[in-house]
Amino acid sequence: MMRYGSGAASAALRQRTFHLRFLTFLSIHDERSFQTVVSLGVFMMTLGAGATAGFSAVLIPQLQDAGNAEEYSTETISWVAGIASFPLFFGNLISGYLMERLGRRMSLLMLSVPFVLGWIIIGLANEIYVILLGRFITGFCQGWLGPLGPVFVGEISSPDYRGFFLASLSLAIALGVFLSHLFGTILHWKFAAFLCGAFPLAAGMIMLFAPESPSWLASRGRFEECLTWFYWYRSRSDETKNEVDKMIAEQTKRAQNIGKMTILKENMKKPEFYKPLGIMITFFIITQLSGVNVICAYTPLMLKVFQSNKSTDYSFIAMLAIDILRCISMAAACVLLRKLGRRPMAIFSGTLTASSLLLLALYLLLLKLRIISIMSPLIAYGLMSIYIIVSNMGIVPLPWNMVGELFATATKGIGSGISVMMTSIAFFGTVKSAPALFEAIGYEGAYLFYGLSTLFGTVFLYFYLPETKNKTLLQIEEYFRGNNIPKNKEKHMKDFSNV
Repeated sequence: MMRYGSGAASAALRQRTFHLRFLTFLSIHDERSFQTVVSLGVFMMTLGAGATAGFSAVLIPQLQDAGNAEEYSTETISWVAGIASFPLFFGNLISGYLMERLGRRMSLLMLSVPFVLGWIIIGLANEIYVILLGRFITGFCQGWLGPLGPVFVGEISSPDYRGFFLASLSLAIALGVFLSHLFGTILHWKFAAFLCGAFPLAAGMIMLFAPESPSWLASRGRFEECLTWFYWYRSRSDETKNEVDKMIAEQTKRAQNIGKMTILKENMKKPEFYKPLGIMITFFIITQLSGVNVICAYTPLMLKVFQSNKSTDYSFIAMLAIDILRCISMAAACVLLRKLGRRPMAIFSGTLTASSLLLLALYLLLLKLRIISIMSPLIAYGLMSIYIIVSNMGIVPLPWNMVGELFATATKGIGSGISVMMTSIAFFGTVKSAPALFEAIGYEGAYLFYGLSTLFGTVFLYFYLPETKNKTLLQIEEYFRGNNIPKNKEKHMKDFSNV
């Protein structure tokens, strides 16, 4: 067990008193309200991540209108859109280290500073390289948040509401994209950047008063604080007492065995590490190869293809309509994931997402071959709307939900970090290569590629994705370890003996 010196103990006591006074001031006395308020801080930070993903869609057209064709070539435009995804990998890398070293809450608090700074740099920029610098910083912060947000929310929320709170983070991404598009449609991009910077600022203020994750406190041997905040987050009952006792006992056992083998080597050999790692890496890559972030980054450009009347540009109106659909479907996902579970929604969403993409590819191909002579925006926008709805009800939010659930407490930092690093690489690759892909094989070829990738990915999920609905984090860990779960809690779990 970790032991405090008198100075550290008094500092911990002062911090605990500070948090308790703030919570009393807010009149928060039940666990659901407590979880909601703290999760709201992560939600606000995630709005900033969504704004980062969507900002290029309004920034690029304004830059092109104000500049010249040589200054904003295809290569330059691809960097404006793609540079925010380039540092995601490095953000993921530092996130895993900081969340284990300093804690989930402190890492989130630190994150708010460069996140706000990045948006200020964009808002003050007069040169393209300054814009790229600001986009690089906000992209780095987006990567930093990637594994951190779901892990923190997953650790502080109860099994009944964990799916809802984790799905709300995906809603925050969609809402952040919509708000950045809305700000950039009605305002100059500089003012829009300043407004986007308000999201991480508000998040930092909430995190200033939020307590630390009990799971992390237990992993550091701070068991007294762990008990205090676990009961605040989860209330006190026989079930929660049993859960926290098991968590502390497990951490004590690990601390006693720490000298036998380095933690990293030990954890990498455990099935509760490598099985969920394989699932999460594959799931995240499937999501990126479905094209969701490509469409998010190049929305007006891709929607112009669907217009029969090229003299009137409705792409920005269509973009905002699609953003609203994305937010509505994400909100529906928050409810459906709690009621139906993760696995059914993944299969349903993946199948319909692949179908809508393949139908879009077929429709555009028939137009290109002149088998269909007139473009029907109703059909094209209809298929795109179906794609947006079904993808955002399952394959988009689910990986972010499950990365905070599948990994054991001892491996959450490295497991979630590696998983999100892989999606960051895929994110950068898909967004950066999209303009060249459109030129090489056309939009119909791109939709075909995204559709087939999603279809094959859904087949993988059918065979290997487990159900985590209503399972505690300890039950999920025991499942991957190979221990039996009581039958009444096992019916939605799939056999992973062959993974």
